[in-house]
Amino acid sequence: MDFLAAYDAVPETDAAQRIALLRRKTATDKAGLFRELRAARPVFATPLGVFVTRHPDVLEVLSTPEVFTVGVLGPALEDVLGAPFILARDGADVHWRERGYGQMVLAPEDAPRVRALTASLADAVLDAAVAGAAGRGSDTFDLIQDYARVAAARVAVEYLGFDGIPEEMLHTHSRRMQWAFAVNPGGDPEVHAAGAAAGKELHDRVAALITRRRACGRDGTDGTDRPDDVLGRMLRTRLPDEFGFDDERINANLVGYLTGYQQNATQCAATALKELALRPEALAEAERAAADPDPARFDAYVWEALRFHPFVPATPRLCVRDHVLAAGTPRQTPIPAGTPVVASLYSAMFDEDVVDAPTEFRTGRPPSHNLVLGYGAHDCVGRYAASVIVPELVRRVLLRPGIRPPAGGEEAMDYAATPYPQHYPVAAGPDSGGR
Repeated sequence: MDFLAAYDAVPETDAAQRIALLRRKTATDKAGLFRELRAARPVFATPLGVFVTRHPDVLEVLSTPEVFTVGVLGPALEDVLGAPFILARDGADVHWRERGYGQMVLAPEDAPRVRALTASLADAVLDAAVAGAAGRGSDTFDLIQDYARVAAARVAVEYLGFDGIPEEMLHTHSRRMQWAFAVNPGGDPEVHAAGAAAGKELHDRVAALITRRRACGRDGTDGTDRPDDVLGRMLRTRLPDEFGFDDERINANLVGYLTGYQQNATQCAATALKELALRPEALAEAERAAADPDPARFDAYVWEALRFHPFVPATPRLCVRDHVLAAGTPRQTPIPAGTPVVASLYSAMFDEDVVDAPTEFRTGRPPSHNLVLGYGAHDCVGRYAASVIVPELVRRVLLRPGIRPPAGGEEAMDYAATPYPQHYPVAAGPDSGGR
């Protein structure tokens, strides 16, 4: 119990030192920290809020939105987006109505088409990355900058409908927005201002795009041109007037979808490859599964890899009324109204009392043991598209034996002073072009 002993030795009045100790331990030994907390203090009160670490307790928090709301991140998100959005709201009106709308326009039946689209676009980007490395006389390229972010943005253009907006803007602006509302716990005003400015510019670009598509009939309402993308679907959808779902709401939702997709898909492609590369046996199995025409077996390797490195390791909530968490268990804990709560998805996926042999890499685990795409009222609204885009981005790499992290470089992921992976060198060997 090294961490808790050190933490408890710090006076309760010295919140800054306690927070610094917690952040340092999280950065250097996250697995050890949460293993210790699950065993000794599974509901852990800190100056930053109450950390919830056990699997059933995390699920209780995330499935009780009337008690644990998104009020911690909601205002920052809507300030950055410039409009209400489902991720920032609970309950009726915006959340439930527009979540249903999102599930309609991000339809589950899109998955096969989106997978094929991802494969085609990703292969073209990989071809260019390998050729670019050869042109520079290099035997490596950057998996994140040269491949993952570009391929993810091209899927956003073709599937979501961001045609005419530069790929680089889609990536950098959505990253700045997500940084400002999701990973800016100290409320850095410069980070927030950069996110708000990015949100305003994306809004204006999308407003012009909507106007252009309406003007030239590309909304599909005249029956002459029906673009098979999400924006086209949104432009064709007619809801009752009382819902107030005008072009501004279309804009907010489309930009919101991008903000929840672009950086996360980019990061997942890189971190899943890294986690597989760190486990040669699992990597070899995944390579064999990648060649199977039915991708279902392969996908399980990607989601298991991401269990070890989820793109959202924890999610904040605000307790709005007194609640007893884990009632009836030895760890039951009263949570007073007004308490910030941090539900650790990462820790829940390693809860030894629920997840069998959690530190082992195993495919075929029960779906409830993998919380990478969230859980409850605010799980990923685009999960059907995400469930094929993310693994297919990884699969296209594994189908090329020459594209792998260099020996000894499996962990050489550079965050470049940001909260997100920015660089990951991979070899572009002579057999990289084989598919």
